[in-house]
Amino acid sequence: MSYSYPITDSDLYVTITAAANTKITDINKTLSELDKQVAGTVFQLFDADKITDQHQLYYAAANAYYAMENKGNISNKLEVETLLYASTQNQISKAIKLIGVSEKTQRIAIVVISEQQNDSAASKIAEYLGDVDLKALEMNQTKFEALKNLYEITDTAIETVGCDKYKALTSLITEKSTLISLRR
Repeated sequence: MSYSYPITDSDLYVTITAAANTKITDINKTLSELDKQVAGTVFQLFDADKITDQHQLYYAAANAYYAMENKGNISNKLEVETLLYASTQNQISKAIKLIGVSEKTQRIAIVVISEQQNDSAASKIAEYLGDVDLKALEMNQTKFEALKNLYEITDTAIETVGCDKYKALTSLITEKSTLISLRR
């Protein structure tokens, strides 16, 4: 179970899934083990409770790809650049602190960027981390309020977008993410 979207003007796809009931005691050990299991795969992990939905992650990955193509990137790694765009931050340490995975994370969003549509590595990573569960990417009122605060989005801004408030929040975070390239 995953979402998969092509990155326009490239041969790449973004495959997104999520895992619930995750328990990470050592993030470095976990990442090292995942690197072995999906060798050569470009992937990034996110605290799913700090992500609106799969669209936020897709646009972050696409913007990261375009930044690298146009030499407007901060990081030399597509997966790290994706983290920066998803977090709306220009500093890696701030991005990790804001939406990265820690020992407290119970639901993890996974992004795989590859030449394969519906790349099975995404599900393999999710299965390693916990139970594959796309519901971890769904919005609810509690998550909505928490993300408004996390990304510093006002009710006025959400009302201005003029659509479903959950979609409006994703749209505003994506817009804020896109604008980080202007601050570089």
